[in-house]
Amino acid sequence: MKLIYDLDATNTFEVEENLDESSGKKTKKYKISGVFSTIGKRNRNGRIYPKNLWESQVTNYQDNFSNGSINTLMEYEHPARANIKPMDAVAKITKLNVEGDYVIGEAVLLNNERANKLKDLIDNGIKLSVSSRAVGTINNGIVEKFKLITYDIVSAPSDYNATMNGVVESYQLNEGIIEDLNFSLDDYGNIVPFNENLCSVSGACDMYAKDDIHSAIETKFNEFLEKIKKL
Repeated sequence: MKLIYDLDATNTFEVEENLDESSGKKTKKYKISGVFSTIGKRNRNGRIYPKNLWESQVTNYQDNFSNGSINTLMEYEHPARANIKPMDAVAKITKLNVEGDYVIGEAVLLNNERANKLKDLIDNGIKLSVSSRAVGTINNGIVEKFKLITYDIVSAPSDYNATMNGVVESYQLNEGIIEDLNFSLDDYGNIVPFNENLCSVSGACDMYAKDDIHSAIETKFNEFLEKIKKL
């Protein structure tokens, strides 16, 4: 499975001003809401996400809200990894639902140094958006075995391909996919790095890799038995 990024959103940032009665100072709350992803239509990277994939992933994602998972956190400009670093987060997703042919979401910017820099950009008219971070496989442009990780805050240049190509943390992006990294799902559905030559005890390898390893172990064991018989 590959790490896939897709900027396919139509959303806006809203700034709410509230008066803190105790201090008399105005506070601002920065919210982003709108379309986070489009379903069942070929996006600008030529990919189609079937509706059943998004429906199951968004349904599963609801658990993140109830259990306080860090997977509700958003980072800035996609990192080249499947895990989320809480100390690098700039926003938090508060709602995510499927409505018709769209994934509709809401998020708020956090109050930390990185997020405050983004707030300053927004105050000065800089356009920002959201982009999904997920792992999956693609067959003839159709996304398969899809697992949503989170959404990230990204810059929204007029040239869409400027976001979906280039280098992310020393890894080359090819139409929003990092070809150099491979991932798999363990027996509990967790995303784990995949290495065809190594199989972790947590079940990180695909079945064909496990079968290869079991076969190799069996072969070596039989060779050892043959040597014992000749002694």
